Amino acid sequence: MKSLMAFISKRSTLQILIAVLVFLSATVIGDRFFRSVRLDLTSEGLYSLSDGTKELLASYDEPITLDYYFSKTQAAPFPQLLAYGKRVEDLLRAFQAQNSANIQLSIIDPEPFSEEEDEAVALGLQGIPLNDGSTLYMGLSASDAVDGEAIVPFFAEEREKFLEYDLVKLLATLDTSNQRTLRLLTTLPMQFGPGGPQAMMAGQAQPYVIYEQLFDFFDVQDIAPDFTEIPADTNVLMVVHPPELSEDQLFAIDQFVLKGGRALVFLDPHSEAMNPRATAASSSALGPLLQAWGVDMPEGQVVGDASLAQRVQMGGLGPDAVKDYVFWLAITDGFLSSTDVVTGAIGSLNFASAGVLTPAEGATTVLEPLVTTSAASMLYPSDRAVGVPDPDSLLRDMDPTGESYILSTRVRGAAKTAFPDRVAAAVVTAGADAADGPVATGDINIVVTADTDLFDDRFWVQLQDMLGQRIAVPLAGNGSFVLNLADHISGSEALLGLRGRGVSLRPFDKVDELRREAEAKYLVEEEALQNQLSETEARIAALENQNTDGSAVLSAEQEAEIERFRAQLLDTRKALREVKRGLRQDIDTLGDRLAFINIALMPLLIVLYVLVRLVWRRNKKAHRFL
Repeated sequence: MKSLMAFISKRSTLQILIAVLVFLSATVIGDRFFRSVRLDLTSEGLYSLSDGTKELLASYDEPITLDYYFSKTQAAPFPQLLAYGKRVEDLLRAFQAQNSANIQLSIIDPEPFSEEEDEAVALGLQGIPLNDGSTLYMGLSASDAVDGEAIVPFFAEEREKFLEYDLVKLLATLDTSNQRTLRLLTTLPMQFGPGGPQAMMAGQAQPYVIYEQLFDFFDVQDIAPDFTEIPADTNVLMVVHPPELSEDQLFAIDQFVLKGGRALVFLDPHSEAMNPRATAASSSALGPLLQAWGVDMPEGQVVGDASLAQRVQMGGLGPDAVKDYVFWLAITDGFLSSTDVVTGAIGSLNFASAGVLTPAEGATTVLEPLVTTSAASMLYPSDRAVGVPDPDSLLRDMDPTGESYILSTRVRGAAKTAFPDRVAAAVVTAGADAADGPVATGDINIVVTADTDLFDDRFWVQLQDMLGQRIAVPLAGNGSFVLNLADHISGSEALLGLRGRGVSLRPFDKVDELRREAEAKYLVEEEALQNQLSETEARIAALENQNTDGSAVLSAEQEAEIERFRAQLLDTRKALREVKRGLRQDIDTLGDRLAFINIALMPLLIVLYVLVRLVWRRNKKAHRFL
């Protein structure tokens, strides 16, 4: 029996050794020959090529040359940088596998003082100087069969989540001959940044990131302030916080939309981007056009949402200085349309001081919401968002209506002109058969959004400087949202999934819920404390007035009243500490439970399963020999 068990033990050891060798061999072979084959098990497919990328790569019928310069030798002492460099290489190989006939990929290791390093420098690639005097390169040069050339000077790790986007943007910029025309009407300082034209004259202009991204995919042309018509070759009309327009200008937009022109309209009851220090709400509107399109935007109203409120630093230090600001909304994917191709893959958006949209009475168009609030929202007068509002005051005044408001929506269907008298007069003048004359009705296809601050960099992107290169690290999907809208409404859907990849934001919903409940209780007790303080001060003042001799000596009754107040103050502070301690305990308990499940429980279950299987197989073999 002992010899039998020894034989089984030897066979098990041999099987384990063989399994280890097979595993190592498969790993080496897979790393060498099957890098482009990827199995993505993430819940949102974060590491898979999007359909838009595959479609774009498959569309190339002429050679595209990609030269990836990566200093593997210099990167070896830096494991994180080496792993990221390999990640870039793997993605480039996946690109090549989609169209191996026309995409030619070269992986080049520019060793110090080599010809390859000279080539990298000549191409304009930038490197990181190392302590030994060498330079580490990790950049890409792309060219097509004509004259198109583009480079990525250096792949910054901060943009790892947007690697696929950056690579496709690079390829898309090789050929600009077929770019669609986007005409922009705005008063926002998009091309200069917060400093406006003065910043440009001082050499300090920083254009909005979204504005720069639009140039990567469209022929962007600003509309002159005195325009009277929309050029016929306009593929997309983008109106963002427009100035006050004349009737002729409104009529030009009216006719462009009714004749099938595609438009993106961004209005705002209070634009913080336009003037952050404004003493009055900076609003924008389009006169009678919204009503004609079947949309209402309540004038002078901004929406607050307790559930989607962003956490903001209101001055000072400590946790009490960070508060929920109900006018700045961090909109998660649960409030973005999952059925629309534009928003279906976007993880989050940041809006600020936004208005709301509702169907107009008697509307003949249909509203298809893209972005909405939660039910824990209500409307405030827009002047409450001016200056430096008190977040606690806004929360105390919050009385949710239970209604989910529309922030952005598609508008489709039959619409009538906002200027029927002008159309009728023009038809009489030109004749009923005039082919190019104004129209009274038409099927429209536009998008209306009740916020313009989503364009402002400070609300959605973090800017960093790396090797003299401005690196934009998105904190929300605002850029993806605008680009998706422009791309789709102009007739293309090739890059929707790619641009929608955006930021993989995974908030701790349960932790946020616990925190909000505790803070709501904290605000109530704080307000009660303030009321108690005022009442006690009034009582003390009344007692002091009773001193007929005018002396400053307090009576025993006054001293007792003060002592009672002090005791109440201490009790209230103790209660507040208990609330915060309870919040911390609930969050810590939840964190400990999750840590145990992820770190200990799952591995234990796997080990237990393996042991059970080994014992079962060993017993089965033993019974067979017996």
